Amino acid sequence: MVFPGDFLGYAEEYIPGYGVYEEDGKLFAATAGKAVVEEKTLRVIPVNSIPEVGKNDVVVGRVVDTRGSFAMVEIARKEGNSRALRHYDRGFLHVSNMSEGYLKNVEDGVRYMDIIRARVIDSNLRLSIKEREMGVIKAICEKCSTPLLREKDKLKCPECGNVEKRKISEYYGKGEW
Repeated sequence: MVFPGDFLGYAEEYIPGYGVYEEDGKLFAATAGKAVVEEKTLRVIPVNSIPEVGKNDVVVGRVVDTRGSFAMVEIARKEGNSRALRHYDRGFLHVSNMSEGYLKNVEDGVRYMDIIRARVIDSNLRLSIKEREMGVIKAICEKCSTPLLREKDKLKCPECGNVEKRKISEYYGKGEW
C-alpha cells in the first residue's frame, strides 16, 4: 500500500504509469493504492476508490436551500456505494422535476433540511424526484423540529400535530436507502 508522495523508484528503472509522477528522476505515488510493475511500467491501482456521481445515478442528499423554483441539494452519497463522495457535490432540483403533476412552488415538494433520494438527470447534477421511489425520505417539523411521521400522502408531527406536504418517497421512514 502506498500513499501520495511515497517514493517508488527511479525513472531510469521504470516508466511512470497511472497514479505515478516523476520529479528530478525519481518516481512518486500520486494517489493511494497498490504499486504494481507491468513490463517496466510502474503504476498505482487505487484501492477503495471514491465514487463519482453521473447521469442516471441515484443519490441521497440534504436540501440546503430553497429559492423560487428550485432547491439546492448537498449530495452525500451515491446509492449502492457506502463510501462517502470525494467531496460534497451540490445538485439542483427544479420544481418541474419534482412531480408528474403541477406544484405551485418548490416547498410543496421539498423543504430546507429534508433528506431526499433523487436521480441525477444530467452531467450538471440536475436532479429529479418524479419517480415513485424518489422524494423526501426524512423530514423534520417546521415548527418544533421533531421528525415527521408519514400519514398517507402527508407528514404529521407526533409532538405538535403540525401537518406538512412533501413529495414523499415510498422509502420514507423505512431506512432502506
